[in-house]
Amino acid sequence: MKTKAITQEQFDAIAGDLREAYGMGPEGLRTIAASIAQPIYDEIKQKEIASLLLTENKLPKGEPARYNKIKEVRAYWIASGGQVHRSNMSDDEIEFPVERVASNPAIDVSVLRNGDIHRLTDMEKWAGAAIRKKLNQRAVRVISEAVPEANTVEIGGASLTEDGLNQAVSLLEDKDLTVKYIVMRGGRFNDMRGWELDPVTERELREKGILKYYGGAQVLTTASARMDEVLLVPDEQIGKIAIRTPIAVEPDSRPSEFKISWVVWMEIAMGVLRPDMLAKVKILG
Repeated sequence: MKTKAITQEQFDAIAGDLREAYGMGPEGLRTIAASIAQPIYDEIKQKEIASLLLTENKLPKGEPARYNKIKEVRAYWIASGGQVHRSNMSDDEIEFPVERVASNPAIDVSVLRNGDIHRLTDMEKWAGAAIRKKLNQRAVRVISEAVPEANTVEIGGASLTEDGLNQAVSLLEDKDLTVKYIVMRGGRFNDMRGWELDPVTERELREKGILKYYGGAQVLTTASARMDEVLLVPDEQIGKIAIRTPIAVEPDSRPSEFKISWVVWMEIAMGVLRPDMLAKVKILG
């Protein structure tokens, strides 16, 4: 993505054109669309965990998101509307459906009239955050649904316990796998603060109030995770996030008297091919 963010000078020129004639012409809207694509994409990548948990695969134009799978395990994927579907056990190949994840940012006409580039920056952040949230939600959902019952550790009580997490880690270690990511809600992470941790982690908690690693695995906190479960992802490819269109920004064709808006979208497919490599802690409460 080589498009640069719009400069104040460019923005002033566009806003000046708008002052001369009410409404934004198609060329002006396309200019802004091109300029905000990269900042929106950069915002998406901030705290985006889907591409950490699933392996990115850039799809050539027209190529389906089709992958080989092991017959003895099911594949899971996100379908239209965000529902999780699974393959037949006997399938040796699976195609994940490619669909659009979008947001519809808008700004008031007065923002362009007054040349307020800061308001445009706020809009870029909002649009990127909206898409990032959808990506994270879908990745966490399909991984959660894919974890087999045999790889799920259930614990009672209202808190995540060190024993429960270590049991889940052991399930993967018994398969000669190394846990790379531990995914949980930020509120669930608070349970770990009272554990007896190694001196380095204890010092990090005191100094920064955060925990980055547990037993060599990176802890990822996200609002997309369920409060009653913790996911463990190994240092192996467990699935794909296939990307046909990394980011696209187009003027919104729907007329509005006071707002100017754009359609921001990505074309992606998500799925898990190796659920047998995943583990989960389920907190029964």
